[in-house]
This record gives sequence, structure tokens and C-alpha cells, in this order.
Amino acid sequence: MKNIVKLSLLAAMAVAPVMADESFGGIGVTIYQIHEGVKVAEVIPGTPAAETKLQAGDVITAVDGISLEGKDIEASKEMLRGQVNKPLEITYVSAGETYKETLRRTQITVKEFEGKSVQNWYGDKEKVNSHELEAFASAKQSDKQLVAVLQNGNIVKEDVKAASAGINGVYIERVNEFEPKVQKRNVVRSSDASLRGFTRKAVSFGLKSSGKAVVSILNADGELVATLRADDAKAGINTIAWDGSQLTAGRYMVSIDHNGSVSGTMAVLK
Repeated sequence: MKNIVKLSLLAAMAVAPVMADESFGGIGVTIYQIHEGVKVAEVIPGTPAAETKLQAGDVITAVDGISLEGKDIEASKEMLRGQVNKPLEITYVSAGETYKETLRRTQITVKEFEGKSVQNWYGDKEKVNSHELEAFASAKQSDKQLVAVLQNGNIVKEDVKAASAGINGVYIERVNEFEPKVQKRNVVRSSDASLRGFTRKAVSFGLKSSGKAVVSILNADGELVATLRADDAKAGINTIAWDGSQLTAGRYMVSIDHNGSVSGTMAVLK
């Protein structure tokens, strides 16, 4: 069983513990499949996943509203991977509570990495040999940044020594500071506010308590296309009229900011 888990650990990154060089769009987690979805084994530093509250041991149960329950690891991996810079929504369970988070895939590159000592991999070049120095130089020239070193799917800590076998460097593309980003959202329980209806004429949502509600609608590129406000929203179902007649059909992120907490859901505009 342990061997099966090890072989699945890096599936979300489209690789296995013994990896060939590969580059793909991902969020930066290592996973293994369980019945309910995929369990997070590692969150890679410097990746989109590391900017959220997602942590090792959490279970991702859905991607863009599509359940991962009962799927195999390849199907789950394919759903987590995708077009670089395109936002996706993950639903995950942490400490018994369900959360939703919107993040954007980044370009991730995995390369074989040599070295008998992995102390201070993340910045002290005096501790690495000529092969690693070449890797650092190559990464700099190609606008890639080394964010982690893995051994057999596990993050290697700076103060740990490891054999040279099974070591891989994980790189991400440096972010263009002028590139539009998905707006930062707070992670909240999915039950605090929930989308109930989304058409070109109206948006309906349910709230657990009364108070101000702001609905933001973002397109697939993470651009804000509409902001709707209800200053005196009531507990229960609320509906706000709007004009979405000029928008193209497709998937949109609908987020609901209610009394300082934000819940986001992917929805299809027909």
C-alpha cells in the first residue's frame, strides 16, 4: 500500500517519484487518490497553492464544481492541470470543514537534480556542486525560479541530508508584475453564503444571516466584469437583477462578500 501511495504522490504535478524533465500548468500540490477525492501530501512553496490555506492532509473533493469522488488518479490529475494563468476553483475539506478557494495555475517545471547534500538548497549556492550551479544559471536565463527540492515526492528540508537518488528540483515561471491576477479571496466555509441561481438577468444567493452582500463576477481570465450590491440582504434567498446580455457564454466565477467573508463558486452563463 505504501508503494502505491508513493507512486501517486506527484500525480497532481504530472510526474512520479522517479521523474523525467517535464513542464505543465499546475497549482503546486502533490497528491494521492482516496475515495472522496485526492489527499494533499505536500504544498510546494512559492506556488499558487502555497498562497492559500490549503495544507498537507486536506482532501480536495472537487475542481470547478466537478466532484473527484470515485475518480482515478489520472482523471484527478488532468482536472487539476490545465492552461497556465487560467483560474480554477477547488473545494476541499480541512479539519472536518468544507472550504472553497479560487487560484490560478502557474507554469511548473520539474527537473532531475543532483547532489549528496541538500542543506540550504534554497539560496546558499556555496553548498551545491557545479551541476546545481548550472541548474540555477539555466533557471535564471529562462525566467524560472527554483522553489523546492523533492526526494521521492517529499519536500527536502534545508537541514536534512539525503542521498542523490530520486531528487528533483521544482521550478515556477517568474510572474510578470503587469500580468492581471485573480483577486485575492478569503477562505470561508462553503455554507456561509451560497449561489442559488445565475442567469443573464439575475443572480440569486442564500445567506445564513442578514447584512451587506457584494456579488463579484469574474470571467475565465480572472477579469472583473460586474459588481452587484445588496446593502440590506436578508437571511435566506436574495435576488439581484443585472444585465449580462453582452457577456459571452461560458464559465464565470461568482463570489459573494457577506459581512467581510467571501465565498466563490464557478457557474455557467448560457
